Amino acid sequence: MTHTQKTRRLVVAASALLLVLLAGVGAVLWNDFQRSKPQFQQAQADAHSIRIQRKAFADIVMQLDAAGLWSITEPCSLPVNPQRMQPLLDALQPAAQSFAAADVDLEAAGLLDPEAVIVMNEQALALGITDLSGERRYLQRGERIEFVPEWILSLVNGGLSALASLDVFPQPLDELVLLPEQPTELAPEVISVDELAQWQALSAQQIVTWPLQDSEPATASRSLRAKIGDQQLSMSLHLYPRYAAVRYENAHCAFLISTDSLPDTAQL
Repeated sequence: MTHTQKTRRLVVAASALLLVLLAGVGAVLWNDFQRSKPQFQQAQADAHSIRIQRKAFADIVMQLDAAGLWSITEPCSLPVNPQRMQPLLDALQPAAQSFAAADVDLEAAGLLDPEAVIVMNEQALALGITDLSGERRYLQRGERIEFVPEWILSLVNGGLSALASLDVFPQPLDELVLLPEQPTELAPEVISVDELAQWQALSAQQIVTWPLQDSEPATASRSLRAKIGDQQLSMSLHLYPRYAAVRYENAHCAFLISTDSLPDTAQL
């Protein structure tokens, strides 16, 4: 066998070995990708409860019902704003890249004293500070560290006002009645059809826990009764010098509304 033939055979053998190695690496990468993809989809599909924990604020709990709709259950019952909820769910999915917590300075990342903690199902996700770019925020998921969009903390810190629907009456009103302050006084005042539309359009500037903290005394209060389909709902309207508050009976939250947006019949 000539030297040229030996060289050619070595080249062919080396090329064949290289192809085998590349095929093996490709198969491993493909299998890893296929395993990670269903895990991502499963994590997204399995989200059924979220608890938001912040310092000096009541926890906010959101639950997914059997119909696939999210609602706030604590500190009060409120429908969720889907335009805010879906981006939050998407951003909290496991990241494609992560780092071992042991390799990260947790104190420098703000994770030893997190800005907020989001408990998705039973897993706690701690939110730290932003990185040098200011566009990403550190998140600790178990023993792994990921990056999430910076705006997640702004959304979480917005509380009920950012996560819930701000509509005071999320469903069409069939009837609204202003009740007298005392049972012996005048008969209940039924709101006309024209003004009913104004009440229906009421939207809160904020949703806050009740009773209000550090608030001035209400200048006037009145009870209301709303009919929505087969439901009869009791609520109260409280007027303050700079705003009004609408609270459903026994609710631990209230809708704060600009007095300028109140219908004339709300001027007690």
